[in-house]
Amino acid sequence: MKKHIKAGLLLLLAFVVSMVPTLSASASQATSYTYTMNEKGQFTRTQDAYLPDRTITDLGLSAPDDLYIDKDNMLYIADSSNQRIVKYDIAKGNVAGILEYEGFMNPRGVFVTGEGHIYVADPSAKLIFRFNEKFELIESFGKPDTPSFADTAFEPLRVAVDNIGNMYIVGEGVYNGIIQLAYTGEFLGYFTVNQTKLSIVQAIQNALFTREQMENLVDRVPTTFSNIFIDSDGVVYTTTMGTNTDGLKKHNTAGGNMFQYPVIGYDSMTDIYVDQYGIIYTSIHNGIIGVYSSAGELIFEFGSSVSDIDISGLYSVLPTVAVDQNRNIWTVDGEKGYLQSFKPTSYALMVYGAMDLYNQGLYEEAMVQWTEVLKLNQMSVLAHNGVGKSYLRAGMYEEAMEHFKVAGNREYYSEAFWEVRNTWLQSYLEYFAMGIIAIVAISQIVKRFDKEKKLKNSRKAFIDKLYTIPVVKDVLYAFRIPKHPLDTYYYIRVKKKGTPIGATILYILFFVIYMTYQTGKGFIYQFVAVEDMDINAIVFGFFAILILFVISNYLVTSIKDGDGSLKQVYMIPAYGMLPTMVSMLVITIMSYFIIFIGFQTVHDYTMKEMISSTIITFVFMIIAAVITLIIIIMWEQLWQFIQTLVEEMMGNVLG
Repeated sequence: MKKHIKAGLLLLLAFVVSMVPTLSASASQATSYTYTMNEKGQFTRTQDAYLPDRTITDLGLSAPDDLYIDKDNMLYIADSSNQRIVKYDIAKGNVAGILEYEGFMNPRGVFVTGEGHIYVADPSAKLIFRFNEKFELIESFGKPDTPSFADTAFEPLRVAVDNIGNMYIVGEGVYNGIIQLAYTGEFLGYFTVNQTKLSIVQAIQNALFTREQMENLVDRVPTTFSNIFIDSDGVVYTTTMGTNTDGLKKHNTAGGNMFQYPVIGYDSMTDIYVDQYGIIYTSIHNGIIGVYSSAGELIFEFGSSVSDIDISGLYSVLPTVAVDQNRNIWTVDGEKGYLQSFKPTSYALMVYGAMDLYNQGLYEEAMVQWTEVLKLNQMSVLAHNGVGKSYLRAGMYEEAMEHFKVAGNREYYSEAFWEVRNTWLQSYLEYFAMGIIAIVAISQIVKRFDKEKKLKNSRKAFIDKLYTIPVVKDVLYAFRIPKHPLDTYYYIRVKKKGTPIGATILYILFFVIYMTYQTGKGFIYQFVAVEDMDINAIVFGFFAILILFVISNYLVTSIKDGDGSLKQVYMIPAYGMLPTMVSMLVITIMSYFIIFIGFQTVHDYTMKEMISSTIITFVFMIIAAVITLIIIIMWEQLWQFIQTLVEEMMGNVLG
């Protein structure tokens, strides 16, 4: 019987398995994750944008340092330690030629013009070489002999050439900026220069040191550029190491940065490349590749570093990046010397396609493409921004606002909101005008026929009646503080006005307004989402700081012979917070100033004594907070010790 039951169960299990649809699983070929930015400006994982494609190890490269792809899709490699330039045919997958020249010492930069002229930067030779497409030397350019360049070293690391033949050179150790030479080699000046950024210590030195002391300090110099690129339209792009706020720049003709906001990047950008669609690609020293839109928005980021093992797509050092006409990314490992390519996934191509359509002015087609992207990634900031921009161009402002809000794009949300508000104002403008006219007319009629001022007197009587209620009178007394702070605080000091109950009501009212201000602002001004706030910390911090300040100030002023009581010290901030309740931003400083005057009046201090007691109060608050923290930590350790001791005793007794 048991055998029959077992057989029946096996048959039932086989039937259930046969009814389950077969699922196929495939592992990603990517060797690193792809990241993008979410609506909060944080890195978040997304679908794979690029997959490792070709890994070429048989070129014999040694310390390759720069890549460039010409109009014929030929890849040029600056093979530095081998003192040569390797021309690689991407389509055929073989070496198409090798440029060797006896004058090469350490060729580290290569650039190819539309005419096929090959420019090579060699810092050890201190020359820029120009070759034709047959690898024949046309001309070489050394240090300019102009007097303005006399004290500047000429050791060119990278070179780029614009459409009229002007050379833009990144020189090693040159702080003056990008060296610009004419086609003939004449020195034209410095195209652009990085700004000198001071540390906190240097800023303090500038404020406090004399001229003689400043002269003894080390010179403050700007950071140097690490690479340069010029696209087909003649736009200049640069990278700078040592900064993660403006390490990537897109320059106008005057050398200024065209990016409206600092581009998200790293402090070790080594190279930059721009494809025919305006997409910007950067390489980071530790193996990360960044992809940006023409406006500097981060699209994708992928890659990582590894030194002890060989993994396709990971690097020990990543010195350069280039992109071919099929959007494939090409890189080299600067230490291991292999050539690596990446092919874009269908997801990346879909994103690029939507961006291309939008840049061409095909907004409806771009919206359709972005919608397809959203089907793959519903929280894609790029897609929501793209759909929102398309709606904005089409005049569908409310729809645009929804997508910009999801994308966390406050700038474009504000622009769409302005259009919505403008439309609303135009629709109701006549009603506003009629309402204003009606109010003015009614006021004139009342003023003419109410000669005995009965309405005005009745309003005054109502206000006077409110003041007869003790609690209401104590709360409304706060409205007199901004008008006459010295007089009104004096009455609190002599115990004729204000009560602790009224102060408590004001504290509660202020707390409600404060929490509303923290959590209830509109999207444009609410930079921290409510779900990301630590409400418990905000509430606890509000009351803890208030109580700590009151107690600390009372203890300090008691020692320093202040006249105010604890009750009065408790009341002063409450009655001084009315301006802050009226406007949390604009009048906050005014509130603190009024509170300052209030304490000065209550304690009968001079200005010097008041400043001294305020500083000591805050110091006392810090000391009290530190002592409290130490007590909490010690108590936790004591409690853990007691728990461990009890567990040991119980174990010995029961064991």
